[in-house]
Amino acid sequence: MSMAAYDRRSFLKGALVAGAATATGAMLGGCAPQQTSSTVSESANGAQPMTATEYESLTWSFEVPPEHVDESQIKETITDDVIVIGSGVSGLVAAASIVGHGGHCTLFSAGTKAVSRGGSNHAVGTKTQARLGLDYTPETSAAYFNNEIARQGYRMDSRKWWKWINGSGEAMDWVTDIMDKAGYTTTLELPYHDPNGTFSIPSGAHNFYGPEIENSANDGEPLLTATLERYILDNGGSITYNTKAEYLVREHENTGRVSAVVATNVDGDYVKYVGTKAVVMATGDFSGDPDMMAKYCNAFADYVAESAGDYDAEFQFGGLMPGDGQKMGLWVGAAWQNTTPSAPMIGWYGFPAPCSDQNHPGILLNVEGQRFVNEDTTSVYAGYAISGQTEKKVFAVWDSEFAYRFDTWEGLGNNMDGLGVTPVTAEEKAAEFEAGVKEKTYVKGDTVEEVLKALSEQGGIDVDAAKAAIDRYNNDVAAGLDSEYHKSKDYLIPIEKGPFYGQYNQLGPAQFLCVLGGLRTSPDCEVCDEDNKPIEGLYNVGSMMGDTFGTFYNFRVPGQNLGMTCITFPYLLGKELAEK
Repeated sequence: MSMAAYDRRSFLKGALVAGAATATGAMLGGCAPQQTSSTVSESANGAQPMTATEYESLTWSFEVPPEHVDESQIKETITDDVIVIGSGVSGLVAAASIVGHGGHCTLFSAGTKAVSRGGSNHAVGTKTQARLGLDYTPETSAAYFNNEIARQGYRMDSRKWWKWINGSGEAMDWVTDIMDKAGYTTTLELPYHDPNGTFSIPSGAHNFYGPEIENSANDGEPLLTATLERYILDNGGSITYNTKAEYLVREHENTGRVSAVVATNVDGDYVKYVGTKAVVMATGDFSGDPDMMAKYCNAFADYVAESAGDYDAEFQFGGLMPGDGQKMGLWVGAAWQNTTPSAPMIGWYGFPAPCSDQNHPGILLNVEGQRFVNEDTTSVYAGYAISGQTEKKVFAVWDSEFAYRFDTWEGLGNNMDGLGVTPVTAEEKAAEFEAGVKEKTYVKGDTVEEVLKALSEQGGIDVDAAKAAIDRYNNDVAAGLDSEYHKSKDYLIPIEKGPFYGQYNQLGPAQFLCVLGGLRTSPDCEVCDEDNKPIEGLYNVGSMMGDTFGTFYNFRVPGQNLGMTCITFPYLLGKELAEK
């Protein structure tokens, strides 16, 4: 029986051509039960409607493994205790931990360099927190994390969270020592105190600062990857770039141990990397593969930009990596994570707010000119609320007094040591609004109506409805009670003194960072099969670890993905493999 691969375009059409439906009945591991054609009516154009049975029997294009090359075609075989695939933070931490604890490893990567993005790394119970006078330990933060696990709907592996919480202090202190010897300071992002306490965020996000950068949260992570790269080489490790992993080698006809990975180097030659102890995949997410997004994160499949899939991508929006490790794992019998869909990471930093984690505290309107959310929330939660609005459009309007409602305006990168960028004053923020008008980020008018008309020209907002919504909001502010959403009184901010400002935005690829999760993974980073049994010799770390987050990444624990899957787990795994 022939096998047809299924792709995103076919899936999004919502129907399966009858002939292809039969052809895709054979899965890689066998045949699933099929409905006979007599039980399903065909549409007028001959397409057969999708059914649950047929969906389960589909073979997607990325599930079809490549042909293995003959051993005679392999130009070089490299053997080491551990083979690490990927040169992002997680791969570099794993390799550094291995050599730092006396082990041996070889790292190779499809990219041309060490890569990273952002700079927030959450950890609990660290020497940096102690230095800055914070009592933030696994014990004192237990209630906070229990609440966060509940926010995830328990649709993640709690064992991983608690292993990270309990082990992150050791891991981060180890990284801090390495960075300190390299001349860099480990600091902490500022906390956020929500007046209602609902969205308060502790100081757990660690940044790295050096004189060559200004913003530790935006630019600190490249300092870490460059330092780890030197650390690995100085301690006897090996790093090779421009070498792409093609497939894993699993012994005994794909039922035994994963012992090697076959790759192609910069010259197009095949190289076989043999790991006598382990093969560790750290290849990043799958947001750069439209087909994988269609299957595993369908609601955000259209957010993938054409630039996605670049192995050297760092801080970019619109998707990142093409899911190489996830595919290779599936080809050797790994199971997908238990939680679906996988968690997207959406960043929403577009509108002015007095704290980088906070949503714009004034008024948000949809294209119909209506309020649609209690604005006292985080920027990311607001982003998900926007995703449910017509055309994903959002508008904000504020007055000339808005900048002066807050003594200081904190931004991403402000830290507890006052290094690099610092909070701005009300006067400086007011000047930023004026500069934004000149840059066409904001619009300005002497009246609210003028601003709304300008926003209508940009994004089509209903001017009359929006004016009525603002009038009602201002009446509620005067009365001291938000009659629609009961927003905190601290953020009942009037829109009444001209000139007025406004901003339009639309949720899309420009706010989509990546997607988290992938292969089913044990708390010890072992890749597992459908029976939750570890596949011997195969591990994964970083964003591809399965069941680390629920339905979305909410930034309520800033830097959790980097701190958990990219630092703590690779550190602990490297230490274990070195001692094995």
